[in-house]
Amino acid sequence: MGLLDKVETKDEVVKKAKPVAKAAKPVAKAAKAAAKKATPAPQKAKKEKNPKVKKARPEGLSSDFEIASSLNRVISWWVNFTVNFSVLIGALVMSVTTGGASGGTATTLLFAGAGLIFIFNGIVLPIWTGRNLGQYTSSTQYIRGDGSKPLFLHGLFVNNIGVSSLIGFIMVFMQAGQLGNGTAPIVLTSIGAVLMILWIVNWQFSRNSDLNQGLFDLVFGAYLVRYVSEGGEVSGFRARLESMSQFGEKYAQRVEDKKKAKVVSSDDKKKEENSDSETED
Repeated sequence: MGLLDKVETKDEVVKKAKPVAKAAKPVAKAAKAAAKKATPAPQKAKKEKNPKVKKARPEGLSSDFEIASSLNRVISWWVNFTVNFSVLIGALVMSVTTGGASGGTATTLLFAGAGLIFIFNGIVLPIWTGRNLGQYTSSTQYIRGDGSKPLFLHGLFVNNIGVSSLIGFIMVFMQAGQLGNGTAPIVLTSIGAVLMILWIVNWQFSRNSDLNQGLFDLVFGAYLVRYVSEGGEVSGFRARLESMSQFGEKYAQRVEDKKKAKVVSSDDKKKEENSDSETED
């Protein structure tokens, strides 16, 4: 009987120890959870923004001139594109939809008007005033390092390089299938290829230049700067052209105000997040 009593007592001790061990597990889990709450979670390192580097100022350029910003360039490009091609696109759409059977006079007038507008904005106006409608609207102009205007050929090349590349593409597209029919298709295809390559080279130069100077800008030593009035009263048609800059300046001001508002709102959010983290601590 003594042995049986000892065995029973051992079984009782083991049964009593098991619930104690089971009860210890939730206590350990609670301790781990409390430790996790106590130790703050590691914050992700914020990516440091690279500081904007100001564009190098060209040597010899007077301090009276300021290099045009990217926004001024965008405004000038869109205005010129709209003026040069809106009527032409309308004429093309009308000719395609009507099929040439009806509305022939209207489409002819539209094509003629598109040609006159392009000649005026791309050739006449740059030779006459040194600026096109896009530059009037964006309040920009091309000058050389000494402040003088570049040769009129610069304006012709810069303003028409996009259109010339388009003409070159059409020439290559139409003449590439007729290369075996004499020398004329070969000559036209070669000219078209040169016009397309010039546009690519000019784009590569402006892309890799600190001052966004294209091929012809470097050749003529020209820079696109903010327009500075030469002084004196301007009247008539020139005065109306000068007044176009108000639209571009108002648009640029709205864009700048939106950027400033975004910066202020982001700063306010950061302050709120920092204050919330401090209160939690």
